[in-house]
Amino acid sequence: MGAGMADEGSLSHQPLRGITWGHRRAIDPLVEASRVFAARHGGRGVEWAVRDLRAFEHQPLAEAIRDCDLLVFDHPFIGEIAGSGLFLPLDDVLARVPGGTAEATYAGPSLRSYRWRGKVWGAPVDAATMNAIYRPDLLRSLDCPVPQRWEEVIALGRAARRQGLWLGLANGDHHGFLAAGTLMHNRGAPWTATPEGGLVFDLDAFAQALDALDEVLGYAHPDSGHFNSIALHDAMTTRDDLAYCPLTYGYATYGEADFGQRRLAFGPFPGLDAPLCAGTLVGGAAVGITAHCADPEAARAYVAFLLQSETQDGIFASHHGQPATMSAWSDGAIDQAFNGYFSAVGETLQHAAIRPRFRGFGRFEKQAGHHVGSYLRKETTRSALLAAMRDLVGATQAQAVA
Repeated sequence: MGAGMADEGSLSHQPLRGITWGHRRAIDPLVEASRVFAARHGGRGVEWAVRDLRAFEHQPLAEAIRDCDLLVFDHPFIGEIAGSGLFLPLDDVLARVPGGTAEATYAGPSLRSYRWRGKVWGAPVDAATMNAIYRPDLLRSLDCPVPQRWEEVIALGRAARRQGLWLGLANGDHHGFLAAGTLMHNRGAPWTATPEGGLVFDLDAFAQALDALDEVLGYAHPDSGHFNSIALHDAMTTRDDLAYCPLTYGYATYGEADFGQRRLAFGPFPGLDAPLCAGTLVGGAAVGITAHCADPEAARAYVAFLLQSETQDGIFASHHGQPATMSAWSDGAIDQAFNGYFSAVGETLQHAAIRPRFRGFGRFEKQAGHHVGSYLRKETTRSALLAAMRDLVGATQAQAVA
């Protein structure tokens, strides 16, 4: 054997390497699935490492996959993935799973969001969208129902402030921008791609979305400008002054009885226009196989195992995960274990929108998030924000047609 060449026998027993984001929702079900998979496949599983939420949302793919065989990622990267040769298509993997290629098998647009130009580039293992979160005890103390429309959020905010309580928002990083995008979609002004691969973005509708956010911001805790979705969930479980948030990327595990000092509950997105819960920008996550994977066939077998109903409805649901299958989302026992998350959010997810996925959209989203976050923290003016967004949209269009 030549110097530096690995023995094939030893290679076949080395674990594959995977990277996900750092939260028990993301890591615990994958680790347990690896343990079960390894027990059935001669001891070979996947070693999972983590990166933080910001890296999950914005880290360049070529950098993220440098040291891994499997990567958990979000759908706006799909255009870059399909055009870069960095990942393997997964249509054959989904075909190994009963119902695996059918969009109806998955909650909301989960599978559709990872399909690009005729191929699937990510296996959806986690489903999420923007939804409301709240403290049931604090809403009871205010004698207020869970809001179903935006004007009821304002009424709740007024009631909360009279009692020394606050609304919460996740306006840190790019989360405030995605909240504005959800309001735009709900009002009938979606972000869409042009035939050339550019962006349709209605700046007038964006300004109207800012108006709606500004109204809620008057009742939101000042810390909201620095929260991302995880930080907001954490704060609402540990503090007693944050009663309700109308839209953030929901983490069902905060409804479990063993997590945090206070158990959170969940509600639909309370929109401005009917259908009131429609227009949220879908989140969730998929597993992709990198093109330089040490053992693509072993990786395919593991990913197929992740999509099995026994894994999604069993391992994921019992290890703090947020399954992507409709069977899990419609299971009453799973719903009860997560304090009603799936029944409260299911219709919102079914009406969720897919963000543009053309190559370069992730960069646009990150830069726009910086501008909107600065505005929501009152670090810049409305006119400066709108000018910056006009320039950014124009630059994105120019890059698309160049």
